[in-house]
Amino acid sequence: MNIDRVIEIVKETDSIFFDDALRHDVKEKGEADYVTRADIGISEYLSKRLSEEYPAIGFISEEADTDIDESRDYWILDPIDGTTNFMHGLSFCGVSLGLYSGGQLTAGIIYIPYTGELFHAERGKGAYLNGERIYCSKNTALRDCVGFYEFNAYFKNECDTAMEYARKIYTRCQDLRCLGSTAVELAYVACGRADVFFGRYLKPWDYAAAAVLIAEAGGRLDRVDGDFCISQLNVNIAAANSLVFDEFIALVKE
Repeated sequence: MNIDRVIEIVKETDSIFFDDALRHDVKEKGEADYVTRADIGISEYLSKRLSEEYPAIGFISEEADTDIDESRDYWILDPIDGTTNFMHGLSFCGVSLGLYSGGQLTAGIIYIPYTGELFHAERGKGAYLNGERIYCSKNTALRDCVGFYEFNAYFKNECDTAMEYARKIYTRCQDLRCLGSTAVELAYVACGRADVFFGRYLKPWDYAAAAVLIAEAGGRLDRVDGDFCISQLNVNIAAANSLVFDEFIALVKE
């Protein structure tokens, strides 16, 4: 796999992403869960282009129902992570593409078209933002950390539980943010703009790319509610720089 070639292919989706007609063509999949024609267009485009370049690698997307067979290699795509932001023209959204190969996540690309930021990583080769090496922060105590928390608007019936997690993180950290895109938030942890992240009911395409970024930037990402398994849906994920990870995951497990 040539990561530079894959980056080129991902950037080819600009013509879809910046098509306002596609952005405003919206359907509701469920409560607070939307899909635009741009989501579908990017998914279909990358499925076609990646299968042409790498026919032996399968393809999994948020916008295509596919079970994950852990014995196979897959591209794992969220065509636009942060669709609600995208619908409203907010910059915190982008393409998230991970590669699952040989039983592990081996590469990840997160592309934020509105800002022109391209994060990428390959296992054992470091993490990069627009070609420059990036690292997680060096804060050693939660009181000095900025945290990200994704409430997950699809589960508003669990509002009290969601707010309790927010309270725990907010009261122990320097401050708390919710940008509305797991991929963007995790990329920001990887480059040291924030220190910790917690998200509820996440799916593989939410974090597959970022998991490699975080690891290669010197951080840690793991499941809070069981063993890490790429085929599992609706899992709780914590990530942080390696210096505060143990303290942070203990906090969200309380």
